[in-house]
Amino acid sequence: MSTGNDKKFYGDLGIIGGGVGGLGAAIIASYKGLKVTVFEGGRLGGIVTTLYARKIVENYPGAPSILGKRLIDEFVIQAREVQAEVLAERVINVEKKDDVITIVTNEGRYSFRTIIIATGSQPAELGIPGERKFKIKDRGVYNFVTDPDRFKGCNVLVVGGGDTAIDSVHELSGVAKEIYLVHRRDSFRGAQTKVDLIVKNDIAEIVYNHIIAGLEGDDALERAVLEDVNTHMKREIEVDKCILAVGMSTNLDIFEDLGITTEGKYIKVDKEMRTNVEGVFAIGDIATQYQLIVIAVAQGAIAAHNAFGMIRKPYWYKEGEWPTDFC
Repeated sequence: MSTGNDKKFYGDLGIIGGGVGGLGAAIIASYKGLKVTVFEGGRLGGIVTTLYARKIVENYPGAPSILGKRLIDEFVIQAREVQAEVLAERVINVEKKDDVITIVTNEGRYSFRTIIIATGSQPAELGIPGERKFKIKDRGVYNFVTDPDRFKGCNVLVVGGGDTAIDSVHELSGVAKEIYLVHRRDSFRGAQTKVDLIVKNDIAEIVYNHIIAGLEGDDALERAVLEDVNTHMKREIEVDKCILAVGMSTNLDIFEDLGITTEGKYIKVDKEMRTNVEGVFAIGDIATQYQLIVIAVAQGAIAAHNAFGMIRKPYWYKEGEWPTDFC
């Protein structure tokens, strides 16, 4: 295994983010012989750990009906078996000077030949009145159903049109007293088969063409204000809990000093997962709209393969001009 023995380098490849994409890239790169370090300031597994820790992951090929936590445990075990280093440190900045890329964390500075940005995504905020007030200290607003028992006997409002919102309704079936599913459009983008089951079994009252205009209450959530997107008429419903499954956002702030080209909430990459900054790759939710485990893992493999080629320059590696212009 490479030791990164050039004194100016801590290692060959630094990976920012310990989700499935980052861990997958670490496994491939370490297996190929690179000295790899993964930086994760939160929980290993990223959104999979947050969303699926106690749930079944149904769409990861080769691992049918596997718990999210079990899947991440297997990733971590394999990463450590191939001697990838995992540091529980939060990355606060990334710098580049000449051929040295430095990752700055809350604990220190680490320089690498190449890096992979795999920071994933986090739940988006609506920015409505009461959202932040009731999200803290278990006061009624959440992004996911991590513990169904918390909603037992409650009136629950689920907001969103994707799989997370639809899955939340199914998880709360038989647990919550009443369930309202509110979507701003007249159809869902999530699995239609699951929507059909909600309708067929009368699991929830579906409120189409409405947005949530505000959340109200004293010490805890007591009611929600809904607004019709067409007529702008408002109505109040009494709810104890609210699931805001309204999509994901990304954090690009720590990469400002690198001068990376972005588009909206994504880092722009080419088909080899290269950014416009030489030696810097990006994968997963921060680089694509397709928020699937299998895609993050595949992109991690591509980036790791190219990082190895860039560093070791094997006979098969086609060293061409780095794509510095994505405009």
